[in-house]
Amino acid sequence: MRKKTIGEVLRLARINQELSLEDLQEKTDIQLAFLEAMEADEFDTLPSTFYARSFLRKYAWAVDLDERIILDAYEDGSMIVYDEIDINMDEDFRSRKRRKKRNSFLPLFYFSLVAMAILAFVTIYVWNYTQRPSNQNREQSYQIVSQEEQSSMSSTSSSQSEASSSSEPKASLEVTGEGSNLTARLTGVSTQAKLELSVKEVTSWVSVAGTSLENGVTLSPESKSAATELTSGGTYLVTLGVVRGVEVLVDGQQLDTSALTDYAGTITITVENKGSES
Repeated sequence: MRKKTIGEVLRLARINQELSLEDLQEKTDIQLAFLEAMEADEFDTLPSTFYARSFLRKYAWAVDLDERIILDAYEDGSMIVYDEIDINMDEDFRSRKRRKKRNSFLPLFYFSLVAMAILAFVTIYVWNYTQRPSNQNREQSYQIVSQEEQSSMSSTSSSQSEASSSSEPKASLEVTGEGSNLTARLTGVSTQAKLELSVKEVTSWVSVAGTSLENGVTLSPESKSAATELTSGGTYLVTLGVVRGVEVLVDGQQLDTSALTDYAGTITITVENKGSES
């Protein structure tokens, strides 16, 4: 019967596995020199018998050999019967290889399932997405049209308001007099007119008889303005403690006080409605 050494058996098994020594080194973490020593049956060059057994066990496992047969041969210092042992090892190797093949299909099967699930999800998502644009476009178009209509309505309303306000004539203000008293006539007021008194740098006590400012207020750089309403059909006396530096606005129109030449002065304002215009 033919026999082979441990190193020859290891080398044949490695070749049958189509592994190089470098591949085996990566698989077992055994240095290349020790792998070569084991295939050459030079076990004395290994660090110790403990390492020799450990390396033989790893080598046998890496090439699908029965480690017990390898270790027994190493302990006895004998060769391995090739015909009997090799047949058993070959059958064991084929059975392990079949198990590996069966197991190797499992990751591919799971991967296929995951890929099919992802493909189904993407297909459903794309189909749903292609159904949306028409509705969304209609909604967006409706929103744009609505916004344009609202903008148009706002513009029209604003234009009408501006046309109405521009077409409505302002009240007419006439001022006469000089010295310490002026007379002002405001005509064309529908209901009320606003009277505003203001200063920038001077301080002046002012009052408007018959209005909310009847008791008078003091205007100064800290409190620059005061206002009240003048009702159509009434006459009001405005008293200015200091004339120079006081600005008077009646219905948004500036009343010229340059004819008041005294330090203090008064302004008599008559407000007439539209029906009283002549």
